[in-house]
Amino acid sequence: MATTTTTSGGTVTSFSNTPQAQDDIFTTGVIGTSNVTITEDLQGVVYLDVMSNDLGGNAKTLWSVDNATSLSTATKVYAPADLLVQDTSRIEATSTDTSLNGAKIWITSDGKVGYDAATLSTAFKTQLQELAAGASLADSFTYAIRLGNGTLSWATAQVQFAGMNDSVTMNVSVQAGTVTEDAPTTPSTTDSLSTTGTIAFSDVDLSDTHTASFVAAGGNTTALGNFSLASVIEAANAANGTVNWTYTVNNAAAQYLAQGQTATETYVVTVNDGHGSSTTQNVIITITGTNDQVHITSGVQTGDAKEDSGDYAANGSITFTDADLIDTHSVTVTPGASGYLGSFTTDPLHDSTGTGSGSLGWHFAVDNAAVQFLGEGQILTQTYNVAIGDGTVQTVTITITGTNDRPTLTIADTTGAMSEGNGTATLSDSGALSFADVDNIDVVTVSHTSNGNIAWSGGTLDAGVASALVAGFSVDHNSWDYSTNQNLDFLGAGETVTFSYTVVATDNSGAANAASTTQTVTITITGSNDAPVLSFANGNDVGAVQEDTTLSVSGQFSSSDIDHAATATWSINGSAT
Repeated sequence: MATTTTTSGGTVTSFSNTPQAQDDIFTTGVIGTSNVTITEDLQGVVYLDVMSNDLGGNAKTLWSVDNATSLSTATKVYAPADLLVQDTSRIEATSTDTSLNGAKIWITSDGKVGYDAATLSTAFKTQLQELAAGASLADSFTYAIRLGNGTLSWATAQVQFAGMNDSVTMNVSVQAGTVTEDAPTTPSTTDSLSTTGTIAFSDVDLSDTHTASFVAAGGNTTALGNFSLASVIEAANAANGTVNWTYTVNNAAAQYLAQGQTATETYVVTVNDGHGSSTTQNVIITITGTNDQVHITSGVQTGDAKEDSGDYAANGSITFTDADLIDTHSVTVTPGASGYLGSFTTDPLHDSTGTGSGSLGWHFAVDNAAVQFLGEGQILTQTYNVAIGDGTVQTVTITITGTNDRPTLTIADTTGAMSEGNGTATLSDSGALSFADVDNIDVVTVSHTSNGNIAWSGGTLDAGVASALVAGFSVDHNSWDYSTNQNLDFLGAGETVTFSYTVVATDNSGAANAASTTQTVTITITGSNDAPVLSFANGNDVGAVQEDTTLSVSGQFSSSDIDHAATATWSINGSAT
């Protein structure tokens, strides 16, 4: 608590730290009307509301500011004497107070602290620029507030600067290297199959770690070798690093280059700091040719065919050069394997003799019927190696793609006929079936569906009976079969029950024509007559009369017939006994 004593010598004010002023950590501040994040790149004035979290009510005022060399407020040690002296509100230009690291600070007319980051010490600014993204560094100052009762209280404010990513820079703008076709494998500065170099870069963010990558430049017309990068070399917390590159020419790929002819390839190397900043540098490789024999100059030779697109023919031309103008050449064609389909032929050679350039036309043909065995999407590849002159080979690749062929289904007997038996006696019939599919990779299944057309000539069938009858049909890869033990005694003689099934063979291609033409199998069950049953009432199966009386006798009998439409007639035949 501050105390004020008036003596003949004047007024003396002092205080110990009280809990009213609260320590602050500022990561944002006010510029104009905007709230901004405090970063390492802050160059101007930002305003800090240090009293926003202080106690003491509305009567408190901002009394003074000072650098942060005081001990922590937690120690309860008296604050520096210059915090006892009230600072009047002032403009930045007249301020003499500074933060711990040199930023000018002052009290504004609205009770905030002005903080000028532009006046920070050079050493602190250097530390700020070394911050990586995600890191932070704090400056600080102390301030005192005066409460309504005259008490002074002080606290420490930290201004926390957030690190921002700084750009990576290359130290050299272009790297170059030279390789020579057919050079010795031993590296040489003038004649070699490989070349190397070192790219140097710098980054003021000392804690950043870097990665390097490359792409071939979009304007490259050749890719005659392999370009690679070694791992980035950089010390911990260093502002500089290097990455080594190597290019090795694929000697076989560079054979088309003539004596003194050059090809140039550019590779763009990117160094990335992992925080959004990267920089690039071009490495230019020059490949120099030497004298060779025959060189094929035409591109990849291919032909594509699709089954069922008609008889297929493909044509192409192989071009070549030979610097030796008096040379003559022969042509040899070697199939990549035996048993190829179709025919591959070449035209008479248009030789390079006298001109240095030559060409050879080739032709391939195959009958559509010869490729019907290919399934949907199945690919047959045939290669033909065309050698010109001293063995320079151009491979022609023919690709034939299959389409789905619809399977076929044959059912010799498409009707099943059965007659009603007694009670639950089993009725059965069957018929042979077969299928075929020219696509040799297809798997074919045979299936059936009921056509839902069951009908009884004598009326409407009970639903349960109808369902049981329809359920008796099945198919496999060799036959259709029907079997039922349903009681059909209710059928009258000549009455029929008919129903049918659709049978189809389907391959596993998934194509639109995977299913065969359907076949219909019709089942007919014909009723037969069932004998009626005659029964007598109890004791009515005998009668007796007495001589010399009226001779008459009577009795009761009944009959039944499970054939639902049968009509009964009765007759009595007697015999003497």
